[in-house]
Parts: sequence; C-alpha cells; structure tokens
Amino acid sequence: MRNYRLFFTLATATILFGGIMLTNSCSKQDNSMNIVDKQLLAESKAMTERVLDFKQRMEYYHDNPGLKDGGQLYTAPEAMLELETLLNYTFCHTGMNCPIVETGYSEVVMPLNELSKIADPRLSQLYYEEIIDSIQAQMNRSSLENKKLLLVDLEQTGQAPNGDAIISIRALIGNDQQVVLHNDEWWFGENYGRCNGTHAPEDAASQLAARIASALIPVPPTGCRWYFAGGIESIYIFPTQDPLGTTFDNYLDYKIFYATEEVAPIGYTEKCLSQFEMSFYEGHYINYALNYQTVTNKYFNRCTILGNPYSNPYRIWHEYTIFVGNRFLECSVLIDDILTY
Repeated sequence: MRNYRLFFTLATATILFGGIMLTNSCSKQDNSMNIVDKQLLAESKAMTERVLDFKQRMEYYHDNPGLKDGGQLYTAPEAMLELETLLNYTFCHTGMNCPIVETGYSEVVMPLNELSKIADPRLSQLYYEEIIDSIQAQMNRSSLENKKLLLVDLEQTGQAPNGDAIISIRALIGNDQQVVLHNDEWWFGENYGRCNGTHAPEDAASQLAARIASALIPVPPTGCRWYFAGGIESIYIFPTQDPLGTTFDNYLDYKIFYATEEVAPIGYTEKCLSQFEMSFYEGHYINYALNYQTVTNKYFNRCTILGNPYSNPYRIWHEYTIFVGNRFLECSVLIDDILTY
C-alpha cells in the first residue's frame, strides 16, 4: 500500500448489444438503461423464442423416453451452443457479483451417429441425465453456503475412439451474497477483507471484479434480467504479460497485480492495496475487458479475479479471467434452482 491518489473519469461508453450499437452512460453511479432499444427487444424476443422452443423439445423427449428417433439433428458444436444457451438462460444468475466464486470442471461424452450428429432424443437424455447431474455434482462438492450457479461454459475438448465428442463442462459457482462496493484499502486477496480485517470474505480481488461488472454491464430495465446465448468465450490474462517498465520493485510493476520475493521482500505494504492502487488496477482491468469485447465482438458477461499466494519463490498475484457472450433480455421467466431441478 502506498499513499497516493488517482482520479479516473469513466467517459460515456458505447455498449454493444446483439450486433447493434446502443449508446448509454456507464458510470458506476448511474449504470441503468432508461431507454431500451427496440431492435434489442426484437432480437431478445426472437432468441428467447428459440431457447424456449429447444427447451420444449428437450422436455418432450425427456417425458417420452420410448421415442428414440425424431426431432432435429445437430453436430457437436451446434448441440453445445443450444445446450449452453439453455443452461445459462434457465439456471444462471448473470447479474450476481459474489465475494467468493469457485470453478467446477467435469466431462461428459456426447454420443454421435454415423454422420457425426446427435438427434433430439439422445440430446435430451444427455441434457437431463448427464449434464444437469454433472453440474449438480459440481455444486454439491462446493463447500459454499447458499450456492448459486453463475455461468456454464461448454467446450469440446476431445474425441472418443468411436468418434463421440468429449464435452468439458465449466461451471462458476458463487455464494449467495452480493459484493458491496467500498472505496477503501483492501487486502489483495485470500478473502481477507479490508486491510484492517473487516468485510471478509470480500477482498481487493472481489471488489475489482464487481467494479468491472458495474462499469461494463448496464442495469437491465426493472423486472428484466440479462442472459447469454451463442457461445461463451473466455481469456486468462497472464499477470506479467504487460510490464510497465524495465525495473521492478513490487509496486505497480504490471497492469495486473503481481509481486514476487525474487524482486523484494513481500509484507503488509505489498499485500494491502491503497485506494490509489485499487483505482490503478481497476482502470487496466476494465481496459482488458473492453479490448476482449472488441476482439470477440461479444459482450462482457462476468470476470473472475482470485488473489492467492504461491511458493518457490513466494509471490502473490491476481488470476484474472474474462468471460464474454451474446447478451439478451428476459423480462418474464424467472431463474430455476438447478440443485432442485
């Protein structure tokens, strides 16, 4: 912690929605949508109808297990997009910023026919009996209380010897508690709280994640929520990839928080981030997210920032991962609890 001040001004930002441009004020003080673009509403309506149509087919074949044929055929990537969208639409609390976020991983095998495709009956069986069960198992393994599913990311990571697709399931799981933003000094991570030990399990990492979400995700209209469709993408920002000089002293050496005892001893000063340092990293972290939106032509969903110590040599840093997708509005259907589904 060093006692300096830094003033950032967040200018009016241009936010991308589903292939259209909507200009909106994005300060943390007033990040709401007072006027909803008609095209956004139309595109959201069309996407929601598509999601609900797919959900209805999954339910139909689940309720009629004797039907082995019929419905639509999908390649593995097509099926993953439909399943990922349905999972995020039905179960994920997109707008929740939790002080503790855990990541669960599992794999399932998607059976494909001789044309390397899967039909609705087999896809419904996979969805209900393996994918949902797998996510429930991930959540049950978590020690968090009042768990909420925040995001599901599906990816084909391999191919079985018989040609079936191996699907990786990544689920972000949070505790049911919203981060409360405080402009203060924060411990770098470890769920320690402020530098005086209060406000745990929040820390600098969770505060910065919430600030990024507050800056980049507009508050939806009253009674509505965001959901993501069309494929979640993510990027991990390596902490030392962007040095800010050629000599290092464990103070603002990189755009991502990083300190190592290879450079200098690490103590209270390095672990406690001042208001100046918090604002410094906030600006850089937001820029990384904005750049990733531009590269992918998708929209910020959430990020995870973890602050932990590591050994040999002793070092501390922020593990920063950004998630983006195509964003749509839902104003009538509530989120289901996957643990009781």
